[in-house]
Amino acid sequence: MFLLKSIDLIALIGLFVQTLLAWGFVAIAGALAKRTRSSRAFGDYLKAFVALALALTTLSVRFFRAHEVTGDLVFWADGAWFPTTLYSLYFALKTLFGLYLVRGSQQLADHAEPIWLRRLRWPVVAVSAAIPWLERDVTPLLVLQAPIMIGCAVLALGALRRVQHDDLGLRVVRGALVALAVSWVVHATAALCVGTVDWMRYVLALNSFLDLAVQLALGIGWLLGVLEDSQRRLRAAEAAHTRLRRELERDEQLRALGTLVSGVAHELNNPLTVILGYADLLEHGTQRPKAAKVITEQAERCRGIVRSLSALAGRSAHPLRDVDVRELVDRVARGFALDAGPDAPVVRVDVEAGLRMTADRVGMEQVLTNLIANAVHASPQRGVVVIAATGATAGVVIEVTDAGPGVPVELRARVFEPFFTTKPPGEGTGLGLAIAHAIVRAHGGAITIHDGPRRLGATFRVEIPHATAASEVEHAQEVVSDASERRLLLVDDDPGVRSVVRAQAERRGWSVTEAESAEQALHDASRFDAFDAVLCDLRMPGIGGIGLHDRLQREAPTTLERVVFMTGDLASADSLRFAERCRRPLVAKPLDFDALFATLIACRPAASS
Repeated sequence: MFLLKSIDLIALIGLFVQTLLAWGFVAIAGALAKRTRSSRAFGDYLKAFVALALALTTLSVRFFRAHEVTGDLVFWADGAWFPTTLYSLYFALKTLFGLYLVRGSQQLADHAEPIWLRRLRWPVVAVSAAIPWLERDVTPLLVLQAPIMIGCAVLALGALRRVQHDDLGLRVVRGALVALAVSWVVHATAALCVGTVDWMRYVLALNSFLDLAVQLALGIGWLLGVLEDSQRRLRAAEAAHTRLRRELERDEQLRALGTLVSGVAHELNNPLTVILGYADLLEHGTQRPKAAKVITEQAERCRGIVRSLSALAGRSAHPLRDVDVRELVDRVARGFALDAGPDAPVVRVDVEAGLRMTADRVGMEQVLTNLIANAVHASPQRGVVVIAATGATAGVVIEVTDAGPGVPVELRARVFEPFFTTKPPGEGTGLGLAIAHAIVRAHGGAITIHDGPRRLGATFRVEIPHATAASEVEHAQEVVSDASERRLLLVDDDPGVRSVVRAQAERRGWSVTEAESAEQALHDASRFDAFDAVLCDLRMPGIGGIGLHDRLQREAPTTLERVVFMTGDLASADSLRFAERCRRPLVAKPLDFDALFATLIACRPAASS
């Protein structure tokens, strides 16, 4: 291809540019290989371009020396042993370039290299290296090299047809492989026709520029493919990370649920055991007065546990009452004094006289119980636990100080997390302080941890702001012989709830009409005027109590004034949102029947009183 002296220098420049371009692609790919986790296909394509760069370097050396004006031209003439050695090396490296293109394409398609191709690689390279020794004329060598390069291009294209994705880089590589096959058809045709068609010598002399275009397209497509492959790997890694994170969150939720269930079971199974045992005694007619009292006490205990767990939702729809702080603290402290042994820590109370606060009494009892229990557990034998309460400008401050080792600063941010505990396994559920924190937060207050006096022990400080108490309804026991019979419409889908409410209502002199749904109650809205009060559950099939409220608010607001709502879930988002906009009483299950019927009496129209 260097027979035309007028253009052979331009062809040599094209060969040099082609060589530099090949090494440039190798350098860029090498840098990418250090920064990214490369695939096996990327490695094979890199090997192919290294082989191509070495082959073009060998050919550049041979033809640069052949075009020098000075020097031993006989030594560098075609057919001499040293140029033939360079041609042999060029043929071997160029064949290796084509075979690595095939293997890289197989890897890109996630297919293993065919066994026959793996076994024939080095024999084919050896045969290619031997060709220049058999035919030392440059022009026929192009014809002999063409089948190898065309075959490699066709095999690589066949492998890429099985690649599932179709990115831009892959399309460019396919186009470059087609151009590679076509270019070698052109080279072989020009070499065969150079002796008969004069202008074919020009085509043959400028084939390095055609190779340069093919090489440029192949390299660009390869590098684009590398970048796109990195993006795919990144997206796959992110998807895997997201999936693993979700699985981890689900596992953590399941572990948390298991811990919660374990804690709730531990808290509820004891009172339930007592309730079931005494209910069995009632059924067999023994210990009636004592059994009834114990069942009531243990049911109240269960109700308090459920309310405390519901407080973990962060807000409460329970009404706030005016509370005597001294009486509240004394009552909780007495419970610990009764259970204390001779070596148990001593609980001392120091509460400002006449101190009162507006709070949920049961919730604050739970807060104090949890704080004192932790303080007693942390204190040594015969240590002193101090409960102090003082008034402040913004509200009431209650402090529980123990005589224990204190709470490390690094743990203070975590002790209020649900299920976090420093107690040995089996001695704590990690819910006590979380529930206390949630109850205090529901009051709009704060609970913090500080060092005890002289940096000994720990002080848990509870701040409850001033608030307005809900109007207190006096709990008056209704007498059955009351001359004015009261009428109640009871709306609940649970027949067990309807049965016990009916029994409690009839014991107090009410006559009860039942409805299984809000729709049944609304079937004849005029019936509402026949009742002194309406007691309606929130969560029922159909529109439920919330739907009944909204319907009456639109169509019969005066009738809504005699409706009281009840629910077993005051912590759900729907219930809390409803409690915020509802101006009617909302009582919690399990029901305090004395308080419930006092509330229902307060709803009676003036004419019926």
